[in-house]
Amino acid sequence: MPNQIMPTTERYKEALTPSCETKAAYMSEFSIDVPMVDEHGEEFTQQIDVPWTTIKEIMAAISKRAETEPLKGSPQ
Repeated sequence: MPNQIMPTTERYKEALTPSCETKAAYMSEFSIDVPMVDEHGEEFTQQIDVPWTTIKEIMAAISKRAETEPLKGSPQ
């Protein structure tokens, strides 16, 4: 079965490695809503995209934890 539903280790690594492909996939995928006030004192919410640098930092943190932390329930 060539097209597996469950991702393989290689697919996880690819998904967590910064590249042109992951940048294209993840840019504008993540955002935060920031409350703001306009010049008339009216409140509104501005949606801000998470910067690519922050996404790469998150990817690196996930990769590091996956490589260094023991699996829950596994013998230490």
